[in-house]
Amino acid sequence: EVNSSMSSHVIELDNNINHTLLYEELCFVINKFNLKDLNQISCTSIDGNNDWLCSIGKIADLQHKERFYSVLNKGLENTYISELVSKYSKYYRWRFMKIDPFSTYSVHYDSHSPDQTNVRCHIPIKTNEDAFMIFFGKDKLNKNPVLEHLEAGKSYEVNTSHWHSALNFGNHDRWHLIGVSYESRNYWPN
Repeated sequence: EVNSSMSSHVIELDNNINHTLLYEELCFVINKFNLKDLNQISCTSIDGNNDWLCSIGKIADLQHKERFYSVLNKGLENTYISELVSKYSKYYRWRFMKIDPFSTYSVHYDSHSPDQTNVRCHIPIKTNEDAFMIFFGKDKLNKNPVLEHLEAGKSYEVNTSHWHSALNFGNHDRWHLIGVSYESRNYWPN
């Protein structure tokens, strides 16, 4: 049996996000810059020159430390996306991330070591009731993981320091806008 109540891994930040406008802007950016085949799109880059691929992929494969991907791409200026990136200014390396229907990410942790805290801001843009994050904690073989459904219209701070994944068993793509911070809050469990 999997626990599906809000856990210590996810904290709601805001509940008045205009996810409809976010999705409209995401679709506009995808079409304008021909980004249709991507599952990750960089919103911030080193210099803001619309480098839509610079911060995608694994942390270990990046050319620079995550904090250097902090300048909003020019193609996103004067948008609701830019308002949110500005509002949540402690986060950087902002990306749009998609999970296809009936797909999952690998089980992984988002820090350079298991002792380092990594928190992310997740803003669900398009989701469904069958899309979840799953948290295993420090033991990736944990037989009692925690499932979390992140609702559109809200923003969340998510502790991704330990083993976790995301899955989409729904019939349409799941899109999140995600930023990174290594600043831990005092309420995160060790």
